[in-house]
Amino acid sequence: MSPHPALATLDAQRAAWNAGDLEGYLAGCAPDVVYLTHQGPVYGRDAVRARLAAAYPDRGAMGRLELDVLRVDAGVDVHVVLRWTLVRNGPSAGGFALVVLGLRDGAWMLTHDATLG
Repeated sequence: MSPHPALATLDAQRAAWNAGDLEGYLAGCAPDVVYLTHQGPVYGRDAVRARLAAAYPDRGAMGRLELDVLRVDAGVDVHVVLRWTLVRNGPSAGGFALVVLGLRDGAWMLTHDATLG
């Protein structure tokens, strides 16, 4: 069985992140994305941009993002359970996430991100 086409969005986001391209990462997020963190939900691409830019002010802080897809459930939306690792010069970070991708104007886009870690 081949991977679901929605996973290409996550791969493009990973590649953009690893290139230090926050805007490229955000291109895979729906305008009304819900980004859930331990500090609470962040609503909308612009708010996510501000949060990520503050948390990762430069390429070094962004590190290298690795994603390991653990499960994909596809229906109208695609639900992906994954393990994430952020490798950087300082302390590395990692955890798990449940992300939802939905078709928006013919493109698979991240609509919900519940990241733990």
